[in-house]
Amino acid sequence: MLPFLHVFGGVVSDYLTTIIGLGMGFCEMNPQYNPVLSLLVFLGITVMLTLIVPRKKPWILSLNGIAIASYLGAINNAMVILGLLSF
Repeated sequence: MLPFLHVFGGVVSDYLTTIIGLGMGFCEMNPQYNPVLSLLVFLGITVMLTLIVPRKKPWILSLNGIAIASYLGAINNAMVILGLLSF
């Protein structure tokens, strides 16, 4: 269950930081950005990997690691908002 919570948290935080950035006058680099599609993609990958990988410790940790990748969009947005990245 933990990987699915990671995916949901990552996509929601990405969406929230996107909304904050848009409110500050930034523009979205990807005009087709859709948080629902992003959620479906990450959940689909997580479901596939949950069904495919063995239920052993290293595999479960890697599944959580891939699920945590959903936070990369929020980290990128936060760095742009804070002025640490510029495009």
